Amino acid sequence: GFGGRILDKGEPKYLNSPETPLFHKGRELYGLYRARDAIRRANRVMVVEGYMDVVALAQYKIDYAVATLGTATTRDHLERLFRHAPEVVFCFDGDRAGREAAWRALENTMEVLHDGLQASFLFLPDGEDPDTLVRKEGKDTFEARLNQATPLTDFLLQTLGAKVDLRRMDGRARLVELARPLVEKLQPGVLRTMIIAKLGDLAQLGVDKLEATLKAPPGAPMPERSVVRTFGAPKEPPSLMRRTVTLLLQYPKLATRALADVDIFSELAGAEVFIAVLKVAKEYPNSTTGTILENFRDSEHQAIVEKLAFLPDPATERDLETEFDDLLAKLCVEARGLKIKWLSQKQNPTPDDKNELTRLLTEKTKTPNSPQMD
Repeated sequence: GFGGRILDKGEPKYLNSPETPLFHKGRELYGLYRARDAIRRANRVMVVEGYMDVVALAQYKIDYAVATLGTATTRDHLERLFRHAPEVVFCFDGDRAGREAAWRALENTMEVLHDGLQASFLFLPDGEDPDTLVRKEGKDTFEARLNQATPLTDFLLQTLGAKVDLRRMDGRARLVELARPLVEKLQPGVLRTMIIAKLGDLAQLGVDKLEATLKAPPGAPMPERSVVRTFGAPKEPPSLMRRTVTLLLQYPKLATRALADVDIFSELAGAEVFIAVLKVAKEYPNSTTGTILENFRDSEHQAIVEKLAFLPDPATERDLETEFDDLLAKLCVEARGLKIKWLSQKQNPTPDDKNELTRLLTEKTKTPNSPQMD
């Protein structure tokens, strides 16, 4: 195959042979054949964007550099590179195009990275490329820059963190959702655990909770039996309200089935927590358990919400919507009975009280177990 770069101004800047059974730009790396021994000695390989960068660096005895053939760094490239050295340093221009190229390289690197391998990113000053910079600074200063390259983990979290407002709970929740598809690419191991721990620090979410959140599909309820952290289940059967809140926390999409007017529950024990959780779940339609927990961090309900969110669920197969509807219906009956008892015992009922009592008794007779749903 042939690859070339124009030496003067003009287009195209790079020109390659067409793809053939032997020549695939997505697999080939300029300079790799000659750089193999130097890569082994340096124990790392540098990836640059152009042929002439490889040539210029070699002139200054930095001979462990390779270049892609005018394409993004692919998974095939990375698998080849990591067979030669445990560390890959990507060297890109510091402009927008360079950072976009770096991000594409990061996405592909996440798929092949595992414990024992390293990847870093060196962004050059504005207007500079490896060719011009090594001529200005020389080998030692250029390699000093390489030694200070940004680790993949830092580049990942800095880039994602810049896209959200980490001072806000919904911003931290958004950070987790942005990181999810990238973390999913990582193979299980110490590196993945450490990245999740750093992500948890930024999101202000415990590692166990974050792991459980990342395992759930975007906007989906928490998967059953995927939670690492456990709490002792109550010895006695849970109350109706406790069971309702637990289901709502673990499967937030059930909020769409709740009553339009939840004030009917306000006098029931535990209703304050239920109403608060329901409000958050409705405000964020695609919320996960982790999203809701973030909204209760440092609140008066944090302890009980965390406990219920991670209660082991004994049921393995059931119709969640039917069960939730049934719980709401029973809560309505309980709330209605409490209101009837209170109105019946009131010593000086007003006309409105009497009308309300009549309405509730009639409702009880007609629909004793069915709430009016949205």
